[in-house]
Amino acid sequence: MEPTVRRLVVGSSVIAALALGTLVVAPEAVADAPCPEGSARVFLANSTNTCQGGGTVGYDPPGVVSKVCSTSSADVSAEATYKNRRGKLITQKLDLSDGRCGRFDVPGQLGATVTVTAG
Repeated sequence: MEPTVRRLVVGSSVIAALALGTLVVAPEAVADAPCPEGSARVFLANSTNTCQGGGTVGYDPPGVVSKVCSTSSADVSAEATYKNRRGKLITQKLDLSDGRCGRFDVPGQLGATVTVTAG
């Protein structure tokens, strides 16, 4: 009987993990409507997202950037700034094009800048 209980616990854990995974992904599923060509989709830590056209936009807390996606005809350069344990500023950079996406860590992010240019 003990192996059966273990199988049920493992099976229940897998089902719970899948259910949680679906809940985590759901806010981004709203972004299925495509952004216009030559733009980028910017996902914020508060589960909102926006299409950003050409130019540069700065994002400051609480609206820190968690993910950026380019359209097929846009080149996107995104930078996020963090402070390390020694107080030194560190910048993480993403260069995206051809519909690619990249992620930034949200904890500790001081702000981000996203620049979109036509590809």
